[in-house]
Amino acid sequence: MKKLLAIVLSVVILAVALAGCSETADVNATTESTTKATTTTTTTTRTTEDINTTFKEAATGTVYPALVKDNDGDYPYKLSTYKTYYDSSNKTRTVNIGNAVSKLDNLKIPDGSTFSFNQTVGKRTVLAGYQEAKVVEGDEFVDGLGGGICQVSSTIFQAVLRANMNITVRAPHSLEISYVPLGADATVQWNSQDFQFKNNSGSDIRLSVSASKGVLICDVYAKENVDIGKVDIKVSKDGASYVLTRSVNGEVNYTAYSKYGKPKTTTTVKEKTTKKTTKKAN
Repeated sequence: MKKLLAIVLSVVILAVALAGCSETADVNATTESTTKATTTTTTTTRTTEDINTTFKEAATGTVYPALVKDNDGDYPYKLSTYKTYYDSSNKTRTVNIGNAVSKLDNLKIPDGSTFSFNQTVGKRTVLAGYQEAKVVEGDEFVDGLGGGICQVSSTIFQAVLRANMNITVRAPHSLEISYVPLGADATVQWNSQDFQFKNNSGSDIRLSVSASKGVLICDVYAKENVDIGKVDIKVSKDGASYVLTRSVNGEVNYTAYSKYGKPKTTTTVKEKTTKKTTKKAN
């Protein structure tokens, strides 16, 4: 009798063990099935930011002292002005220009300080209010966040150039642009190309920047009555290059070289339709 009970008990224990293994296998199978059914979708947003390069200041560890606005200070001496025009019916580009201008208007640059466009305006993002508009990328114009702000940097470049500021970082576009003369532009890209100048006037200065009804203006005002000399700006063409020179009191103190490519053209093939006429017999 005891042997029989022992055999029955062994059979029961074995059956329970097998059931447990089967349940574990089912759970594993279910988990594996769920894992295989899970998919990940990656959405890539096209931007013109060059992720393979580093913002120049980061490479050297140089971050310029932050510039602040001075809305109430007295800057009675106008050193220079420059004006460009844009198509205000291009809504997204106009928004981008306005966003950049809002960061720059009434900006004070103390005597001896350096102005960095990228550091002052900041990264062009959707959260910062920037929209897609045409930008230069390589040999073509494409849609990119912040399209239009290079007109702002170019307008400031021309204004401070005429105020006899020390231009320290400037580069032309890779393609021809139309809002300033060729050779007179200053392109910017967040982490690869900046526009910078140093205030060497002997006085604190303030930028007055506005954009309204298709007109973008940058005025440079000084707190002190400083003499910037007689400034003359010329752009000439030398072969395939454009040469910008600034002369002060007859002596050249700044020269910049620019070379532009032509945008990539798209060839459109038109389908030719041949109309066949069949004469009917009378």
